[in-house]
Amino acid sequence: MAARIVLAVRESQYIEPLLHYLHHSEYGEMLRITAFSRMDAFIEFMRGEDIPDAVVGDSSFIETWLVEGRNTVPWAVLSEDGGYFGKSAKSLGGGVMIAKYQALPSLLGAFLQLCEVQRGRGSSVLDETLLLGVVSSSGNMGKTTIALNMAKQLGEMGLSVFYLNLESVDSSGLFLRIPAGHTPGLERLLYEIKANRDKDEVDTIELGQYFIRYEHLRTAAFRPVINVKEMLQMTMQDTLDLLERLVAERNFDVVIVDTGSIEEERAKAVLQRSGILLWVLKNDDVSMYKTMRWLSHCTAPNSGMSPHVMDKSRFVVNFAVNPLEEWVPPEGIIIEGVCPFIPSWTLQHREELFLNSPQFQREILQLCKRIVEPALPLVFTGKNLHE
Repeated sequence: MAARIVLAVRESQYIEPLLHYLHHSEYGEMLRITAFSRMDAFIEFMRGEDIPDAVVGDSSFIETWLVEGRNTVPWAVLSEDGGYFGKSAKSLGGGVMIAKYQALPSLLGAFLQLCEVQRGRGSSVLDETLLLGVVSSSGNMGKTTIALNMAKQLGEMGLSVFYLNLESVDSSGLFLRIPAGHTPGLERLLYEIKANRDKDEVDTIELGQYFIRYEHLRTAAFRPVINVKEMLQMTMQDTLDLLERLVAERNFDVVIVDTGSIEEERAKAVLQRSGILLWVLKNDDVSMYKTMRWLSHCTAPNSGMSPHVMDKSRFVVNFAVNPLEEWVPPEGIIIEGVCPFIPSWTLQHREELFLNSPQFQREILQLCKRIVEPALPLVFTGKNLHE
C-alpha cells in the first residue's frame, strides 16, 4: 500500500514539478501526496477524519497545525537552510527537518522514510556502538552496494554512521565523490597505531582528525587508501586495534565494515569482532555452497575464530532476478532480505543510481529493520526491546 503524505508549502510552483516527477517515477507506486499552498485549506483537511501517514510542510503551516493539538502522525519541516532528514526540528518541539531544495528522488525518499520510521523522542538510542560486518564467501556479491545503501538508510534516520572499507582495492570510489581537502588517510592512522603499539607509548591518537564526511550519505569514513600495498600489509591485529578504537570513541551509533576476500587477515578480524555479521550471497547453489563451507570452517573448534560466528550471522540475497519461492536454503539459514537486481545499473554513468534506486532502498530498509532493530532499540518501532 502506498504511503499517504500531506504536503503544505507557500509556493504553488513548488508543488507542480514535484507531483509531475512523482507520477512519472518509481515513487508513484509508493507515495500518494495531497498538496496544499493555502493555510485554510490545509487546516480544514487536517481537521477531517482522513488521517495521513505523515505531514511535511513549511514551518508556518506545521506550527499552525501543531497548535490544533492533533499531531498524532510523523511530521517534518521543510528547511531552506540545508536541514536534512533525521535532524531534530528543536524549535518546534519535535519532528524532523528535510531539506526543501534537493534532488527530487532524494526528497521523495525522505518523505518515504518519514512514514517508515517512528523513533522514540528524547531517548538515547544506544548504550554502545554496533559493529556490523558485511562479508561474503566470494567476490562480486555486491557487498559494497549493500553496505553503502545501509549506511545511507541509517544515516538518513539520524543515526551517526561510520563506513569502513577494508577491501584491498576500495571499490566505494566507484560510487562516492571523495570530499576535497587534506585530511590524512587511513594509511597514516595505521602507521600511528603500529608506532604506538611497538613503542608501548601512551596512546595520544585523535581519531577525529582522520574522518571525512559524505554528506549525501550522512556518513563518516576514512579517505580511501591509494597505495594497495598499505592495505595488503594490514594485519589482523592492526584491524582489531582499529575496530576497537572506533567502538571506544563512542562517536558513532553504527560502524559498517565492508570487507574484501574472506580469507584476508582484515576480514578475519571482522568475523572475530563484529556484533552482527551480514553474509551477502546470491540465490544459486554455488554461492550457498561456498557460504556453508566457510561457516563450517569458522565454527570449527580449531579455526581460531569466535565460537559465536554462527549466532551473530545474518543472511541477505543480493541481485535477485527471480522470486525465491522455489529456492530453499539449507537448514539453519534464514534469509533476512532479498535485494533485487536493478536493470538500470548496467547503463553508462550509473554510479549515482546505485544509491538512489527506490526498489533497492525499500528492501534495504526492511533488511535494516530485521537485523538492526534488535541491536538498536527505538530506531524503527520506538520500543525498547530490552525492557
